[in-house]
Amino acid sequence: MKKHVFPLVVLIAWSFAGCDKPEPIPTYLRIEPFVVNEKGGTEWQRITDGWLYVNTEFLGAYTLPAMIPILAEGNQKVTVFPGVKENGILVTPNIYPFLKRYEATVEFSPNDEPTISPSTAYDPAVVQPWGDGGEFDGNTIVQFENRDGDGATGFELTTDGAFFGKSLRMEVDTAHPTIDIASQWVPLPTTAAQEVWMELHHNNDIPFALYLLSGPTEFAQPVYRFNRTEGWNKIYINLTEYLIVSLQEEHRLFFRVTLPKDEFGRYTQLKGKVMFDNIRLLHY
Repeated sequence: MKKHVFPLVVLIAWSFAGCDKPEPIPTYLRIEPFVVNEKGGTEWQRITDGWLYVNTEFLGAYTLPAMIPILAEGNQKVTVFPGVKENGILVTPNIYPFLKRYEATVEFSPNDEPTISPSTAYDPAVVQPWGDGGEFDGNTIVQFENRDGDGATGFELTTDGAFFGKSLRMEVDTAHPTIDIASQWVPLPTTAAQEVWMELHHNNDIPFALYLLSGPTEFAQPVYRFNRTEGWNKIYINLTEYLIVSLQEEHRLFFRVTLPKDEFGRYTQLKGKVMFDNIRLLHY
């Protein structure tokens, strides 16, 4: 049945026509993008959103920068939580739990346009099992091993085309179309109360896949398929649900790069390259 919205709007307008009370005038709060006070600064992160509270009232999540009308007057406590696109998906914005929220006292006045420039850093309570080893630049780095059984394939740490310092690079071609690598073991929580996320910079002209291997039997779960990129990209992947399923104490990250084929079994490109850097695991 066809719905008619306009008559309802008219009725609402008529219902207020006899009111003498003026409509409230909002304050227009402008929120600038987050500044991240960590190594690499804002450029090493991809904090796209701000989750806004005024006092204790949640007023929404906004892509930054944003101008937000707010019906409030006087000094108010403003809290903004840094937000990311969970698993790189635009329709799954989420508060990033490992970066500190921003708080400020803002004076609200009708038609005024105050501006806040939020800043953040990693919460000191966050546990990073690999520390900065996933940057591949220090004396202690995250170790990977070749798992595809092809002695002619492998990976290397290189400064050529690296994101910063050294990055890990894998290359495939028609003679050696697959590379599998697995990280060293790492203990991770397996309860919903302790979220576990992975951060990663990646640059790849070929799709590749991430799996989680758990326990001594290496129970495998597909986690994410990376699409091709144009240059370097940053992603935040929530591993919590996969760890809950595994219920194992230790885990590996497993990456598979395979030269793609079409529906007729023909390679769609003759070679491909995957690079990644700054791989972090985080939890409380």
